[in-house]
Amino acid sequence: MLIEAFEDANYALEGSTPDSRLRSLMEEHGLRQRDLLDVFGPRRVASEVVSGKRAISKAQAKKLASLFHVPADLFL
Repeated sequence: MLIEAFEDANYALEGSTPDSRLRSLMEEHGLRQRDLLDVFGPRRVASEVVSGKRAISKAQAKKLASLFHVPADLFL
C-alpha cells in the first residue's frame, strides 16, 4: 500500500493522454517515431498517433504494450 500511495502521489496519470504516455515511454526507451513503424505502419500514421491527431487502435495498443511491457489499456 505504501508503494501505491507513493506512486499515486508522485506519478499520477491524471490529465495524461495516451499519446503523452506513448511519448514518455518513447523518451524513456530512447525511441523515435521511425522505431515504431512496425506498430503503426506508414510514417504518416506514426506521426499522427504520436502527435495526438489520431487515436491508438486496440491492435496498436496491444503491440505497444508488448513492446514496452505495460498494460494495453495505458494507450486506450
